[in-house]
Order: sequence, then C-alpha cells, then structure tokens
Amino acid sequence: MQKELAHSFNITFTNEISEKIKREQEKLLKLFSERRFYDSSPHLAIATKFMENDMTETFKNTLNREFENDAAWELEFADFRQSETQDYIFLHLNPESRQKLLDLHERTFQVTKEIGLEIQSGNKFRHFEYDPHISIIKLGTEEIGNALATLNNDFRRVRMPVNRYQITRQEDIENGFSNFPIIAEISLK
Repeated sequence: MQKELAHSFNITFTNEISEKIKREQEKLLKLFSERRFYDSSPHLAIATKFMENDMTETFKNTLNREFENDAAWELEFADFRQSETQDYIFLHLNPESRQKLLDLHERTFQVTKEIGLEIQSGNKFRHFEYDPHISIIKLGTEEIGNALATLNNDFRRVRMPVNRYQITRQEDIENGFSNFPIIAEISLK
C-alpha cells in the first residue's frame, strides 16, 4: 500500500459548514453504527490519485501552479440522498456547483496525468465514476431509510464561499484504520 497512498485534492469547508455537517453525522452515530474503516470527517474531493510518498511534492507543486491564481467562488448544497450503491448517505450539490466540481476534476486530472494512478491497482476497492458529493455515513442498506428520515433538510440552497483547496495524503495506522491529514493548502484570490 505504501506505493499507492491516496492523495486527495479537496474543497476546504468553512468552519460553519464543517460543524453543520458534523452535527448531522453525530446525530446519525447516536442511532446507527458507521461501517467505514477510515476517517469519516466530511470532505468534498475534487480528485483523488494514488502514488508513492516520493511523488507527493510533485503532486503538490503541480496543483499549486495550476490553481494558485484562481478566483474564489461559491458553491451551493442541495440535499441528502442514498448512494447508488445503497449503502451510503451523501450530501449533494446543486447542478451548477456539481458542474464546477466536474470541471475542476477534469482540469486536475489533465495537469496531473503523469503523476500517480487514477485507480488503485489490484482493484482492492470499488471504483466509481466521479460524482461530487459529501459522504455522511456508510450503513447497512436496511438502515438507510430510517437514517435519512432523521436528517435535517436544511442544506438546500445553503451557499458557501470556496476560498481555499486542501491536499491530503493517506496515513495508515497499525489497526488498519486510515487517516487523511492535510499536507498543503492553496489559497484562492
């Protein structure tokens, strides 16, 4: 795995939005058991690539050069929905924000096409086509309906300024759990 650590390029949440999402997760965790074996902190990925530690600096520098002069922008949330795989609850974005993330994803993969892998080799995990969302919780399929009913739908039309991007890198712990500490940030103009 050390040769294929996940490096993720993410939107940085405002403290207010981060806390609001965490409150919803905490509400669910009082009633249901999380089934993920990695840090479930809320994040909104633009792109994830897999590479060795020695490629991290190249990845960070490439993203910084590409995005350091970008203007800040605003995204808008939509609603909570069950994932297509039936085992996650996702917070989705409105169509315009979703398209902005799809464009950023494509741009990121274009400038990093020579760095790392787009899909982890060995197919150790399910592979999904990129669809911007925030993963709230992973549950058994039989629990999803009840979990969705406990969530507030107060994210609709909530807007958030995007002033910064983050880069995280997978860090595995001995018990098999993975964290994703922030290793760099890019401030937008």
